[in-house]
Amino acid sequence: MLRRPQLLTFVFCAALAAACSPRTEATAETGTAEPQALTAAHVADLIAADGAAHTVAVLTGPADPTGIQKVFDGMATGDPAWLALVPAIAPETDGEYAEGLNYALSQALVHNAAGVLALIPEHGSYYFVCADADHETARPLVAAITERSLRASRDRCLQYMDADEQELEALEAA
Repeated sequence: MLRRPQLLTFVFCAALAAACSPRTEATAETGTAEPQALTAAHVADLIAADGAAHTVAVLTGPADPTGIQKVFDGMATGDPAWLALVPAIAPETDGEYAEGLNYALSQALVHNAAGVLALIPEHGSYYFVCADADHETARPLVAAITERSLRASRDRCLQYMDADEQELEALEAA
């Protein structure tokens, strides 16, 4: 039998899990509920309400350990709303999640090169984002960036795209 403090803890955890879960709506055909797609606005709301650390913990936790991948998939589209989440999420990721974030940014280069270049100096790695990008598609898009505030990031990214393995090691050591 649950004591009062345990019951309150259980109710709080259940309410928290429900609040962090995507909405569901019944379909006309089956009458069953299907989860709504996770949106950048939903993730931004979670970050605003609970903080980035808690949101990342929920998205990587046992209830849905693939939740963070859905966020990375959104970022990979280059959509500005998804990219706007990077400054909040990047400091809370490490290991495989940091790799996932950098991979998403490398994929986003072909969709929104300027948006990604604006993020790399603070929230990404030139090595993982630029060196791992699809050079054939991304390089001309990165080279075409003319905005003054992005020139240094553009030039650094192009260095990484054009470097061979030995040059990459030297760039990372510098």
